Amino acid sequence: MDGRTLLHFSMRLWPGFPRAWHHGDFHALLVSLLFGWVLALTWAATFVWPEWTSNLVSTPWMASTCLATVWAVLIVTALMAAIQSTVGPMATRGLASAERLKNLVLAQEFYLQANYFEAEKMLRRNLQKGSNDVESMLLWISTLRRTRRIPQALDLISDVERLDAALPWLAELQVEKELCLRLKVQTPPAHD
Repeated sequence: MDGRTLLHFSMRLWPGFPRAWHHGDFHALLVSLLFGWVLALTWAATFVWPEWTSNLVSTPWMASTCLATVWAVLIVTALMAAIQSTVGPMATRGLASAERLKNLVLAQEFYLQANYFEAEKMLRRNLQKGSNDVESMLLWISTLRRTRRIPQALDLISDVERLDAALPWLAELQVEKELCLRLKVQTPPAHD
């Protein structure tokens, strides 16, 4: 197991972190921060300053029971987050895959007809629910490049490169990045 795979697996154990990292979801960020604070306080109460719990609770067995309960809740929460981040997207993808494929085919048809506005509209439908639909994102990047929105295309490329689902598409992403950078150099800056 290489370092990148280990990092992606450990990210899945942190509730809210993958969604906050990949999609910028504010609610997921709050969940992630709350989990982090509870984990840090529990770690400190267990290993650094165990007298914290003995000062809060009158009997030592009650203090150890409280800590064991908090550790159990943290572990179960981390495992549930890992299962949800692995199985959840697969279940959602399976339910809406026919509609997603239909939207993608329509977007491709619009793209080939140089009707980029309609193509982008169909792609946004696929991506509006925070899906990791890399195929739609690739076509959207190409649409952004064709409409000379190079900064947005480069931002989207960097976002897509961080997704686990993008691993099979890294060569195509690199080609799009090179095309965008070539256009960025060739395009003169706009004057205000």
